[in-house]
Amino acid sequence: MKMQKHWYLGFLGLIGVYKFPSVLDFFQGFGQWWELLNLLWFIWFLYFIPEGEKDEN
Repeated sequence: MKMQKHWYLGFLGLIGVYKFPSVLDFFQGFGQWWELLNLLWFIWFLYFIPEGEKDEN
């Protein structure tokens, strides 16, 4: 296994941790619906998942 080519972009997912309280506010009834878009920041964490070996038989 090896890291993805742009693994360092996974650090952008940390913005999602910062924005997560506003997402919780939405589910508690205090926030606006567009605050759910802050969940998209967590997609950047996918760059931390290593690539698998390709088995060419």
